[in-house]
Amino acid sequence: MPDTPSAPISDPATRLRKIWASGDYAKAAVSLLPIADQVIRIAKVRAGERVLDIACGTGNTALAARARGAIVTGLDITPELLEIARTRAVKDGFDDIAWNAGDAERLPYPDSSFDVVVSTCGLMFAPGHRDVASELARVTVPGGRIAIQAWTPDGGIGKRFAITDRYAPRPAGAPDPFDWGSEDKVRALLAETFTGLGFEHSDLPSIAPSPEVLADTMLEIYPPLATLRRSLSPELQVSLRADLIDFYRGFVTHGDGKVRAGREYLITTGTRV
Repeated sequence: MPDTPSAPISDPATRLRKIWASGDYAKAAVSLLPIADQVIRIAKVRAGERVLDIACGTGNTALAARARGAIVTGLDITPELLEIARTRAVKDGFDDIAWNAGDAERLPYPDSSFDVVVSTCGLMFAPGHRDVASELARVTVPGGRIAIQAWTPDGGIGKRFAITDRYAPRPAGAPDPFDWGSEDKVRALLAETFTGLGFEHSDLPSIAPSPEVLADTMLEIYPPLATLRRSLSPELQVSLRADLIDFYRGFVTHGDGKVRAGREYLITTGTRV
């Protein structure tokens, strides 16, 4: 059953699990493989290092780290995505990756368990930012490294979420996931426990033949959009689709008429104090 705004869900973690189990994130994640490779490269992951991928989803970044010879653990709140990650790992010959179901706000690992902690498109969606930052520091060994990727608030993904917020407003005072894509907000979260904070901005556009195709694809496969669409009345579903199509028209390329919708993001790096 799809999640709906009226569903009596009191546990935020349970709600997140239901959202990310909807749609077809495995298809959406394929386009994010270049980001996973970039995160692992920037993190300078080396063979034999203990690497944790928080909110690992279907395993893109964890698999990229394992390909470099790291000892890898992937954690995600959604068991359905972990099962996909596990299947991919076995297919790639990496049956030694540890896949754990768990919450980024309460990591099930002892202090100083990992040499490198990474996250791609995931950690940012855990609501308790301070708790996540504290756990991130706790499980990273002193002198260890982090590489955290998040969508920027003023980029294409951030602006698209502003559209969907009109249909399902976030509760007043709720943390903004896009804070993890803001240099100032990240400094406020991590500066006390990580030194040498560095920031790299990049973009990986979504490419589609038309605004209509991209809107329909995202409404089908991207979990937050799929969940939202299924929760709306037929009239509001039509309205949401129209708003997305109109939004994507702003990314049509003059030369070939294709849509190249910006997906601007920030990668934060740092060393554990």
